[in-house]
Amino acid sequence: MARMTLRLPNSLHDRLTENARREGVSMNQYVVFALGRVVTSDELAEQRAGFEAMLRRYPHEEAESALREMLAQRARA
Repeated sequence: MARMTLRLPNSLHDRLTENARREGVSMNQYVVFALGRVVTSDELAEQRAGFEAMLRRYPHEEAESALREMLAQRARA
């Protein structure tokens, strides 16, 4: 597992500490959770943009086969 030292404003540290306390977890657990949400959110936004581009690119009757091909390519990667 990796380690990281981080400098942050006291106000942000206080908010993170309060959020972790309210959730009943350690500060480390809370920060890992919060960062994971951001990364996942970014990945979902990219995926959504890809699907929307595909919908614009393919006629409705071809969209399903194009989606199947895209998913197959991801599975092979």
